[in-house]
Amino acid sequence: MVASARLESVNDGYYAIDVHSDYGLFTLDHGRIYMIINERLDKTLSLINAMASSGKDTLCVSRLHPDMLRERYPLQDIRAIWLSQSGNGPRISPEQLDDIVMEISDFVQKNKNSAVVLDGLEYISLFTDFHTLNIFFEELNDAVMASRSILLIPVDPRLFDPCQLARLRRYVEILH
Repeated sequence: MVASARLESVNDGYYAIDVHSDYGLFTLDHGRIYMIINERLDKTLSLINAMASSGKDTLCVSRLHPDMLRERYPLQDIRAIWLSQSGNGPRISPEQLDDIVMEISDFVQKNKNSAVVLDGLEYISLFTDFHTLNIFFEELNDAVMASRSILLIPVDPRLFDPCQLARLRRYVEILH
């Protein structure tokens, strides 16, 4: 696995970072949300693994149980929270959007210039209406910009209608 990250430049205090992953080189700006359009989680986890291996503080909120996540992917010291209605270990219910925002906000405030993965947007959308999902995105965007962190959100485009996906894209940069 080729995975590394390097600080690229400074522009008014916002940093860009070059991330070398199994899927190529990506330049990511701090203070941004990136939607990764992909049917699988592999590209996102390759990016977060590269950032973690470079020493960046990382959090992964995922539909995969933290133990399973660590077994399947050689992640570094990534704090992992399971997005689930029930179960053992650190978890957050997909119905509790405020708790998800708070968990991510607390992490990025304590760990400036950190990186977070939010996997399971499709799952979260099963428990809420689209208007509430937009508010959720706005709150996440505010937290990420204020902390100058990076948020990666993998999305399978087949699971949202084109109008919904277009609205969500207002808050994010797209990585293919």
